[in-house]
Order: sequence, then structure tokens, then C-alpha cells
Amino acid sequence: MHPFHIVMLSANLIGLGLILWRGEWIDRAATLALVAVVLLTGVLQLLHVPGLMAWIAMLDVALFFTFWALAERGERWWIVALAGFQFIAVVAYVAPFFAWERLHWAVVTVNWAVWVLDSLCVFVGVWEASFARRFAREQRDGAGMDPGGGARPVASME
Repeated sequence: MHPFHIVMLSANLIGLGLILWRGEWIDRAATLALVAVVLLTGVLQLLHVPGLMAWIAMLDVALFFTFWALAERGERWWIVALAGFQFIAVVAYVAPFFAWERLHWAVVTVNWAVWVLDSLCVFVGVWEASFARRFAREQRDGAGMDPGGGARPVASME
């Protein structure tokens, strides 16, 4: 296994564990989709499946549509960013059709770059989930913005 993969898998385990622990259902769904695609990609590579790049491309397309659907339903910017980065990965699969010899490694490099960006998004997702939980708690406790809903006691200035 390449050292890049070891570092990225270690960082992903930390980030994904945190988002599963601190996130809400939408965060967990995006995380589980990402983990499923990473695991399925690893299984396909271990089995030496013929047409491996086509299968991985189909997994990436499915992951893009999953992120897109979750971004439409949730209120998380990190999932919107994941969908955007995944779209870049999907579009990169078209490049080798123009010049296979020169652009094959470009696709691999783009996929690695998208993996790094996805990992960074997971850590931003941990922050966003924690912030959303804190914001909801403050709104529930009455510490939020006053919508102008009438008279209330005012803190004394003594």
C-alpha cells in the first residue's frame, strides 16, 4: 500500500469517527456513503475485477448523486462541498477518452486530490455539526436573536 493511502486512511478514520459521533442523521448518512464507496473500491481492487476503472467510475457517479440528494435535503455546507468535489472526480473520468496515454495518470491524480478535499470536508463537517448543535441549543435556551415577539424581562445594568 502506498504511504499516501496509509496517511489518508488514518486521517479519514479519525474524521469519520468524529462525524459519526458528533453528527446528526444527515452527517452520518453522508459519512456512511463515503465509507461504503471506499470499502467497495478496495474490494474491487483486491479482486482484480476486469474493467476496474469503469466500476470505480460507476461508484463515484453513485456517490455524487448520493451527496447531491443529501445536500438537497440537509442544511450542511460540507455535504454541498463533498458533492462538488465528487462532481470533479466524475468529470475527470471523461478526460481519458480524449487521449488515454497522456491523461490516465491525470485521472488518478485528480481522484487523489478529491480524496484529500473530501477528507478536509469531513473535518469541516465535524466542526459544522458541533456548531449546529450549539446553535440549536442556544436557540432553545433563549439566547438567540430576538424576533420581536413582545415584551420580556430585561437584564439589569447594575
